[in-house]
Amino acid sequence: MSLNSFIPTLWADTILSALQKNLVYGALFNTDYEGQIQQMGDSVKINAIGDITISNYTKDTSIGSPQSLTDAQTMLLINQAKFYNFAIDDVDQMQAHPQVMAEALRWAGYRMADTMDQFYSGFYTDAASSNLIGSSGSFTTPTVGTAANAGNGTTVYDYLVQLGQLLTQSLVPKVGRWCVVPPWVSTLLTQDVRFTGFGTDASRTTIAATNIDNSVGNNAYIGRIRGMDIYESVNAPHLGGTVGASGSQDVVFAGHSMAITKAEGLVKTEAYRPPDRFSDAVKGLCLYGAKTVRPYAVAAAYLQHP
Repeated sequence: MSLNSFIPTLWADTILSALQKNLVYGALFNTDYEGQIQQMGDSVKINAIGDITISNYTKDTSIGSPQSLTDAQTMLLINQAKFYNFAIDDVDQMQAHPQVMAEALRWAGYRMADTMDQFYSGFYTDAASSNLIGSSGSFTTPTVGTAANAGNGTTVYDYLVQLGQLLTQSLVPKVGRWCVVPPWVSTLLTQDVRFTGFGTDASRTTIAATNIDNSVGNNAYIGRIRGMDIYESVNAPHLGGTVGASGSQDVVFAGHSMAITKAEGLVKTEAYRPPDRFSDAVKGLCLYGAKTVRPYAVAAAYLQHP
């Protein structure tokens, strides 16, 4: 279908951009092995040292043979391939300002990034069983925070504090922790004076300060709880009910920057002239993958909107 709406009398000097989501998850993962992956199907075998035994020592007694170290391995595989391919007819281009192609390219890039962000949001399922609040079969319903029930352990704020505790019990470093919440959880947080009164200054340096794109006015960062940076995203996993309404079942995904690694093996954009059309076309390809390398550094809360 040609761009029949773009006729001279309707063209302005700028194009009305579509509203965009906050893209969060990919910015919170590390890219430690990205440089080692180049094409679809490539993989990196990630090695780790197994545990070392500590034993009691008795004076003048042989300590026996040294322990043989074992290794633990996991694979980071580039197993996601996505593309876009669109064209703008020459007739439309003659009637239009050149901004249409630039806007189309920008939007294609955003849609690709959004697709990747939704893929990354699904890695909450790798959380260790000891790092879970609720489950996919048994959601936890928080109470709405008030001055009377503050600290009773059942508000959204309380559950995020508990997620931080689970990470601490798993020996996860406190510097570099993050947590991503759906909008309704963010709303309940901002109604809790313990959250709003703790200094949620968005100007401070956060984990993803240099990675999350705020160029269109988005600001995913909403504050901090016990040193854990809190971000809001509409890509937070939604598992049941009506989005944002009472009964909505969603996942709060927490972790550390060392927990999950991602890699983009190939990103290409090509402009071309389709042989059977009078138009300019652009196609783009992105190959990527991710792997949870430290499940104990991931935590999740299965919450249901009260």
